Amino acid sequence: MKELIKKILREEVQRRFTKSNSNIERVIIKHMDGLISETTRIIPPPEDNYGNFGEEWCKGGVAVIEVRYYMFSEDNEEEEEFNSGSLFVDEDEINFLSRALQVRKSYVLNVITEWYDEKYASKFGQETGHPEFEIDETIETDSPRKCYQMIDVDNISREKMIDYLDKETAYRRNEIEGFPSDKLKSTYRSVYNSRLNNIGN
Repeated sequence: MKELIKKILREEVQRRFTKSNSNIERVIIKHMDGLISETTRIIPPPEDNYGNFGEEWCKGGVAVIEVRYYMFSEDNEEEEEFNSGSLFVDEDEINFLSRALQVRKSYVLNVITEWYDEKYASKFGQETGHPEFEIDETIETDSPRKCYQMIDVDNISREKMIDYLDKETAYRRNEIEGFPSDKLKSTYRSVYNSRLNNIGN
């Protein structure tokens, strides 16, 4: 049912905002393929992102394209299930395509959603054991995030990580000191990357 609803909505967007034109779609897809070919894909660990999966396509330390696959779990259930997928693209790219092709941004976003869903989301789903992964929407962003940095926490002392989290978070120090090694490391990486993007500052 969900797939049917998505298909109907996408067809309605195409019907309302532009005549069917495969040439326009090909131009949009070619532009996005070129954009992504100039990037490096980074995959942040889910444990550093509240259990959510993600892909970042980075250039110059900035995520040109960012994807989030949001997970959820029912009460009292340990296994998480896929909830929704969102694709974030720099609004300058969307504005460029919309103006150059003289089509509504809604149409451009719809084409990009289908392009990424078919070419990349399904592949990432297979890689991670979640073939159900899909993109529900593409969202413009006016402030691309700095790319995730996979810090080598094995070279950082436990005491230094505790001091950092004690200063940067609302955790009590004795609570941080009780973190198992894996949790301490993932929390340190998560907070460090959040601060890079001025989140929580």
